[in-house]
Amino acid sequence: MMWLLVRAKDNSDVDVYTVHEPPAPPFDRIDHAASMVFVRDGFSWGAALFSPVYLAVKGQWFAFVAYLVLGFLGALVLWSVGLIQNWFTFMIIGLNIYLGFESSTLERMWLNYRGWKEVGTVAGRNLPECERRFFENWLGTLPADSLSTKLSAEPGFFGASWHRMLFGRV
Repeated sequence: MMWLLVRAKDNSDVDVYTVHEPPAPPFDRIDHAASMVFVRDGFSWGAALFSPVYLAVKGQWFAFVAYLVLGFLGALVLWSVGLIQNWFTFMIIGLNIYLGFESSTLERMWLNYRGWKEVGTVAGRNLPECERRFFENWLGTLPADSLSTKLSAEPGFFGASWHRMLFGRV
């Protein structure tokens, strides 16, 4: 049965990512592109299996505290009814599975809370293909850099000019 699940994952046709840029993106196009974050939409096994660790590693502290509060309140309710020994494990498993489905939504909400802006959605077979597709379209919408780099041969000893060696970069 597990083999079918692994095989189905390998044969999946499309992954969908949302693309987010930081609140103050760098001016340089390459640095701007490197600062963007791609958030995969879909189920996260890491979030389902290791929920508190996943939330702490991602830095989603509000969700981490909410997870602990929900676990504590659920345990309190089960204890008051007298079912803590029978149902606590199922409650935690259910909470973890729910978090596995909603981890990408939580990450998008956390980025939005910190001031990041969603700039697009892209679909493809894997992350590198999605990045390539997004940046092909995204680069066409950006203005060209105002600072142009001129490459020319430099005269001088071992390829460095004396002026640059004595006075630094001009």
